[in-house]
Amino acid sequence: MRYLILSDTHGHTRDACLLIEQWHAQIDGVWHLGDHARDLHFLKQQYGHVFQLAFSGVSGNCDPLSSTPNQRIFDCEGRRILMCHGHLHHVKSGLTYLRQKAQDVSANIVLFGHTHIPFYLEENGILYLNPGSLTAPRGGSHAGYALLEISGKKAAASLMDYSNFF
Repeated sequence: MRYLILSDTHGHTRDACLLIEQWHAQIDGVWHLGDHARDLHFLKQQYGHVFQLAFSGVSGNCDPLSSTPNQRIFDCEGRRILMCHGHLHHVKSGLTYLRQKAQDVSANIVLFGHTHIPFYLEENGILYLNPGSLTAPRGGSHAGYALLEISGKKAAASLMDYSNFF
């Protein structure tokens, strides 16, 4: 299973649409890590049935009225996934709280956003992935997204630079 991972689109969906149109034949779904959760709903409405993709996501700190949950914990291909935006785990200050949450829920994969900076780390059997922001990168990073592949109880991710998309 391969997923397009997006975060922090903040109401700007044009580039996300282009990515979905490009990758739809090579992915099984799109996961959005918050800020703005309504972007997830828009993308699902536009492409969910057209390309038969699964859409999932969480709300972030810029989604105070969203009915989308602020975290999801689920199993996929034998891996336990923690999906969150990261603001409730203080990820701008490091991974301390996120590591503890991952341990508490026995997560093998942790997906988060909030910092707008791409991040990938495999540590103690846990894959931590932040795709950065597709529309408002920070910290000198480029606009980014990620591809996550889960197969046979193995997971691997690729951070993608959107400026190399064209």
